[in-house]
Amino acid sequence: MGEVGTIKLSEYVKPNVSEYKVVNLIQTLYGLQTQKVKELNGFDDQNFWFKPVSVEGNPYLASLWEHGYVLKIANSKDSQDSALFDAQKELMFHFHRDGFEVSLPILNKRGQYNSLEELKFLSTDDDLEEKPMGRNMIRVLRFIPGKTLYEIDPWTVDNFFQCGQYVGRMDQSLKSFHHSAYDTRYLSWSLTNVPKLSSVLHVVEDPDRVTLMTDIIETFKREVLPRLPELEEGIIHGDVNDHNIVVKQRSDNPLQYDIVSVIDFGDSQKNPLLFELAITIMYMMLKHSAVHPNQTGGHVIAGYIKHRKIPRLEMDLLRTCIASRFAQALILGAYSYRQNPTNEYLLLSAKTGWKVVEEFWCFPKEQLMKDWQQIVSEYQN
Repeated sequence: MGEVGTIKLSEYVKPNVSEYKVVNLIQTLYGLQTQKVKELNGFDDQNFWFKPVSVEGNPYLASLWEHGYVLKIANSKDSQDSALFDAQKELMFHFHRDGFEVSLPILNKRGQYNSLEELKFLSTDDDLEEKPMGRNMIRVLRFIPGKTLYEIDPWTVDNFFQCGQYVGRMDQSLKSFHHSAYDTRYLSWSLTNVPKLSSVLHVVEDPDRVTLMTDIIETFKREVLPRLPELEEGIIHGDVNDHNIVVKQRSDNPLQYDIVSVIDFGDSQKNPLLFELAITIMYMMLKHSAVHPNQTGGHVIAGYIKHRKIPRLEMDLLRTCIASRFAQALILGAYSYRQNPTNEYLLLSAKTGWKVVEEFWCFPKEQLMKDWQQIVSEYQN
């Protein structure tokens, strides 16, 4: 295939703004009065939940959202692309109009949904003095109440089925959405960049794991890349994982949960719809007390096809794309952790991911397809 280039995650500098500064930002930009904030998990952006007590000087905000808000400070790389944030805003309002529960953005005091701000923050957690670190995009979104799927234990096959349904519904909705910013967006986490993982594979120290990752990468290059022009393309969420899925307890059974929303469109992109399904299945495989992880895909697919039929070519490539997302999560997570060893969130996929992908990749593809088909047929009977 020749030179595939390198992944430059060092361009995605994560902000490190103090909570005190965040409170000031919220008040200055949005007129929202709050005394404390709570930092949320984030891979390369900084996110804070807060619940204001009042609003002053913001004519665009007539009342307060009772569940609070999330302030998002984008990483240095994404902040350079203002059109991207307009695209994400339009995507969220598209979903809202289509009946989805969405974390909608609010207007700041200047009547803007986002603004590029000069920030000072700690370059590392050990620094004592805040330093100018460039310009970062600031947004405030409504908070969606509930728990993330990550917080629920145990997961059930109904969670997998519902997740497939929800993602299939999203893919169907987005067929009528387009924004020009997605035509040119470059994203390191796009599955099309799987071949570039070889440039950072040195972060994996175990030789057996290096061999496994190399096999997955080479299979993707051989099987998936040449078929990309044949795959149905559209705008996808790009990161449907258990931290981005919001669930609520059922009123009739508090031990069961329903999916109410998918949040965080920071990785939304234009790519084959196959990638959305593969990414979703991969993250559903990470916590697998309900069934063997290799069986998870069957339940997700059963829900997904309620809204979109999966073409034969996509089914043929699905296993490789799932494994390739494992490779991304494990390799890029390890790479990013080396750059930022205080962010344990970067290693969450590795807790179970290595064992799961090892078993998944060595399981015969033909048998996997039969198992998935059997699971799907049980939902249809």
